[in-house]
Amino acid sequence: MEPTWWVANLKALKSTEHRLEALNKMSMAISKSAALPRETVELLLNCPELYECATIAGEDEQKKLNQPVVDAAVELLRLSLEPLEINTEDEKLPGLLKRGLTHPNASVRSVVLNNLLRELRRQSRESTVRPLPSNELIIYVLDELKQPESECSTAAISVLAIVLTLRLDDAEIQSKLVQLLQQNDVIRCRAYELGVMLAKRNAGSLKSVEFILDVALSELHNTDVLLQASVMEILVPLADQNHGLTYMERRRVFDVISSRVQRIEQEPLNMLLIPNIMKFFGKIGAVQPHKIINDYPIMVECLFDQLKHEDESILPTAMETLANLTSTPQGKVLISMRFEPAMLLALKTLGVYVQKLSPQVKIRLLESLDVILATKTRPNSEITAIVSRWYESFAGGEQVNYIMDLYNTPFDDLQIAALTLLKTLCTYRWGIAALQRTGGAVEHLVSRQRDLHKDVKFLKWEIIGLLAGSEEFTATETVRFTAYVNEGPYYVLTQVNIATESQG
Repeated sequence: MEPTWWVANLKALKSTEHRLEALNKMSMAISKSAALPRETVELLLNCPELYECATIAGEDEQKKLNQPVVDAAVELLRLSLEPLEINTEDEKLPGLLKRGLTHPNASVRSVVLNNLLRELRRQSRESTVRPLPSNELIIYVLDELKQPESECSTAAISVLAIVLTLRLDDAEIQSKLVQLLQQNDVIRCRAYELGVMLAKRNAGSLKSVEFILDVALSELHNTDVLLQASVMEILVPLADQNHGLTYMERRRVFDVISSRVQRIEQEPLNMLLIPNIMKFFGKIGAVQPHKIINDYPIMVECLFDQLKHEDESILPTAMETLANLTSTPQGKVLISMRFEPAMLLALKTLGVYVQKLSPQVKIRLLESLDVILATKTRPNSEITAIVSRWYESFAGGEQVNYIMDLYNTPFDDLQIAALTLLKTLCTYRWGIAALQRTGGAVEHLVSRQRDLHKDVKFLKWEIIGLLAGSEEFTATETVRFTAYVNEGPYYVLTQVNIATESQG
């Protein structure tokens, strides 16, 4: 299309009755165009009337009437931005994106932010992140964190986590970050999340945003239990790197949080925090198991206490926390060394609970048990012996009756969870032996049922593949398993009907 055509249609946006038609015509033209010239993109993005069309009306009735125009305007902006090669070093870029980044409609801001994020992620993947020409664009994105809507904040934080790495010590930027820390708790939590993302990069970045992290830690003394829980969740990724863990130790974060458990009798409201405290220590335990298991045994004792109760509001979180603590070989060994009796009792209790809880909770428990028993690398004899004892405590012996009972339910998700756990068991010789000792289990697995979910069929096929490679079966059984594997997961037996004439 000629530039004059675009100009004419943009002028038509000044007339409310012609807006929808003009917007749709321009969107159609972009969709059919092989490439949109840069001049046309800039013409569209600099048009005030386009942003006016995307503004949501105040009154409900008027809002309903204007919504098709608003949707069409947002779609046109999206189509205009997609082909734009965003050069973050371009001094014109802040002016080009300003209207979109400061627009009252969150959908407009989302379109602009996500396109900017797409380009920055590309640069980050290629290690070619270029410095912005000024702070202007960063200020617009920082202001997004003050918006009441939350739909754009995740993209804004991701953008800032990339672009701020080169400007963390800039006085203007620091001033804006301090302003965020003086806002309401929702906005402060966004600032904390940004601070943690920046701090994770390296020790230098952590030092630059330490003032944000310090304010976040002060929230742990807040009387608002929900705010404390949110801050705990935000702080967890800091422990991924040693410099983050060192900072948390220096600030006695683990001591402060564990003291909540120790003071439950004096401060009963702390009971509300127990699930979040469990999550906090569990997630850190997944990357630093020795830190939690060795240094904070009271937290592990509290966890095992939670596992004693048949409370569907607590049990899944407690089990997932235990899975985090034992997800690594080191975690498995440490729990076995220091808490073996409590671990065996917890798993025995779980074996009873898993037969009578709701299907969704059963699924979460099976998924957690799978993490507890699985290893990402070939296990040594010590790990093999540990997980064998743990499984036998759960199952009540060397058999898979519980798992097969859960598999024989009408719920696809529960069947998948049960078979996923069985597949993990079959990576161990003791697991295959347990399967062999369970009457009818192998026959049930090799049967070709037509009405199963495709993921169930695929898991059965993977399990039979493990059995085919095992030395625990006879040659005849191995041939049968190998044939099953060669037929594929979705093989269907053909039925041949033979008709015979009746003899008169």
